[in-house]
Amino acid sequence: MLAGAQWRDSWLHGFRSLYLVMEVILLGVAGGLLVSILNLDVARAWVPVALLVVDATISLILLARMRRAALGLGDDVRFWHREIVRAERELPAERRVFTRFKLLQRSRNHTDTDELATLALSKEGLDEAGLDRLIEPFSASATRRLIENRVPALIALLWISWVVAGVGALYLKASHIIP
Repeated sequence: MLAGAQWRDSWLHGFRSLYLVMEVILLGVAGGLLVSILNLDVARAWVPVALLVVDATISLILLARMRRAALGLGDDVRFWHREIVRAERELPAERRVFTRFKLLQRSRNHTDTDELATLALSKEGLDEAGLDRLIEPFSASATRRLIENRVPALIALLWISWVVAGVGALYLKASHIIP
């Protein structure tokens, strides 16, 4: 079971890294397009503007799809964590290492950890409601919210800003406000 959790967790981390690297590369291409918009005359600058809009559209679609896939992989990891804690019910309390680790993680952000630890390390172990409290959905943790909500939102905001800057620069060039 631990191998299953590690496998899905490594997929999750690799997947996040892949989509962030892809976004950085596409943002780099967008930066080059912005520079070319500023350096070309109006008759030619519309081409990098069109490419910037296409690049941004593809990137935003990619960002949304990759985020959904990362959330699904997070649910897979949660499944394995729940199964490990269930399996550890059969072990004596002192051998429930993964359960104690999850309790340690929970203690960083919650005040009910002592009560939950008493239940988790009891002879019966946690019931399903206790498992839900210990192994929260991945979207419930502050780190997961940062990685799966705020970072994609920031990237989307960057894309929108770059498109506005590119289209705005073309407009200003066409209006002869900037050379």
